[in-house]
Amino acid sequence: MHYFFGNINKDLNQVILVDEEAHHCSVVLRLKEGELIGVLDKKGIVYIVELISVHKKQCVGKIISENKFLSPKTKFHLVVSPPKNNERLEWLVEKAVELQVWAFHFVFSDRCIRKHLNIERMSKIRDAAMKQSINPYSAEIYFYNNLKTLINAILNDLKSEYFLLHCLENNEKQLLQPELLLQLQKQQPQNVYAFIGPEGDWTIDEIQLIKEQLKNVREIDLGKIRLRTETAAIYLASVLKMLY
Repeated sequence: MHYFFGNINKDLNQVILVDEEAHHCSVVLRLKEGELIGVLDKKGIVYIVELISVHKKQCVGKIISENKFLSPKTKFHLVVSPPKNNERLEWLVEKAVELQVWAFHFVFSDRCIRKHLNIERMSKIRDAAMKQSINPYSAEIYFYNNLKTLINAILNDLKSEYFLLHCLENNEKQLLQPELLLQLQKQQPQNVYAFIGPEGDWTIDEIQLIKEQLKNVREIDLGKIRLRTETAAIYLASVLKMLY
């Protein structure tokens, strides 16, 4: 079954696809009246819809059923200083959406080489990954010019845990082992934020700022192998996906 985004009218028991969605349905996939499609509302509901009118500018369907999906008890947020390579960044967004990351918080850190972020492009990749993986929730994409602005934005999030990943050696780091994950699972925080730096890592001042301004910060060690920004993000998202 193919999945789309559409204008949903539950009172009329109707869904309308327009613009790119209608074109993809009618011209690219060449779907016909009577065929079934899935429609995501981006808020946790997937509708099964029977097409009753198919045109390249507008497709109309009748709602047959709806499936409601509960949001995860613990929501995983990626706080990433984006890598300079566009392909790696886009891959990160695509795979993280498939793993049901709740939100992306992109921030330009001191060592971030990138000076521009195309949020529209990131949103399109997110939406395509949602439809491909049938992820019923749309991950929010936020952007911050500096770390202080980001911290102020998430400072008051209640019952949150913060994972800080960096390459500096110290005695405060915790290996990402089963014991730590089980402890986290028992606590059931509302949010887990993972801070992952750019090429060159967070600076010492940035690490100190995160630890001073936020409570419940855990400095996390992913092992002896040094991972790229996008690899660390997907590794962590995959591990936490098993818990929640």
